Amino acid sequence: MNPLLKLAPSPRKHAFVANFVAFVGDEQSEKLVTRFTEEHNVAFPYVTTGSVDDAIAHLTKMSRSPAHLIVDVSGVAMPLSELDRLAAVCEPSVSVVVIGERNDVGLFRSLLELGVHDYLVKPLTPELLRRAVSVNRDAAPVRQPRMGKVIGLTGTRGGVGATAVATSLAYHLATVAHRRIALIDLNLYGGTMNTRLGLKSNNGLVDLLRDTDRLDPKLVERSLVAHGNRLFVLSAELPYGETFHLQDGALKGVLDRLKPHFHYVLLDIPSQGHPLAQAALPETQVLYLLADATVHSAREVLRLTRLAEGLDRPPSTSVLLNASHGTDGGRLKAADFALSIGRRVLLDIPFDGAMPVAAENLGQPINSGKSRFYDAIVSLTASLTGQQSAAPPPWRSKWLARRTR
Repeated sequence: MNPLLKLAPSPRKHAFVANFVAFVGDEQSEKLVTRFTEEHNVAFPYVTTGSVDDAIAHLTKMSRSPAHLIVDVSGVAMPLSELDRLAAVCEPSVSVVVIGERNDVGLFRSLLELGVHDYLVKPLTPELLRRAVSVNRDAAPVRQPRMGKVIGLTGTRGGVGATAVATSLAYHLATVAHRRIALIDLNLYGGTMNTRLGLKSNNGLVDLLRDTDRLDPKLVERSLVAHGNRLFVLSAELPYGETFHLQDGALKGVLDRLKPHFHYVLLDIPSQGHPLAQAALPETQVLYLLADATVHSAREVLRLTRLAEGLDRPPSTSVLLNASHGTDGGRLKAADFALSIGRRVLLDIPFDGAMPVAAENLGQPINSGKSRFYDAIVSLTASLTGQQSAAPPPWRSKWLARRTR
């Protein structure tokens, strides 16, 4: 064997940083796709035989999803379900091309609705592949690109834990559910979000809001503060007394730049009356109202619900009841609170002692299954992503019984 061959880098070395990834069902397709990457000078492609399950496992190990992804659903009984699972770990901006054996117009339309770029029926040819997989990012797509979902969280009063829930939900979505998350603290004067994650604050959010006319990818990337590979924080820490003038459409412009690259964009929305709160609410698709079991919170839930329902595109609104303080005396029972607001409470988060405060001081999100707050975040994540939640802990039924009596 020529010893120089040992010096050539193996394509497998770049498997988890590749910008072009393909999992095909047979060797012939593998050879054709490999030849395509060579002819188009694709840097560090990763082409192999494998199933949708193999593609999902591979993507969860990548810090960033590739720009192009090819998967093979030949012989798969329920391709839409399989690709729905794939979409959960694949960034919205990824151009996904599906290969299959069924020449079915109905399947093709369903795949496009799911966000697939194109569907190719075997046998593959170089021309088919060339038209479907364009390495030119400016090429017109077959369908509109998938966008991440904007989730808003706001409190009915100070101290009900909106920031704590937003931060913990984002952390769990990123580390456990393997989603790519942008977490935005809309408190321009320095919220607690960065402290809770052990990160240094910057004025990234202000920089983007001021320069909406030149929101290039590099500027956006520099403004985000990374917490691991999948969670990115956008915040600000303006000096007290400094006034910030928000331009019309500035927040929408920032969100439009973020949505193609993240599964979820979570907004910690300040109290109503704040200019960013007024700009954020119309952009949310899911809105969580954090409340405590008091008459004032019940009144605010009603007011905020009316405000949300009056929007041109009302978000899906849910109420989260959070026992952020240990004293239950004098507070409404959960059932009475639900009755007063005329809607069910999606989640009743129990008091978790000193653990949330200790975690904030340490800059470490709660990630222990021994925490009641953590268990509630797991349930909230499951309701948001549609994944099945684990069985509730033994203390849960006792807590609910006491809260509803």
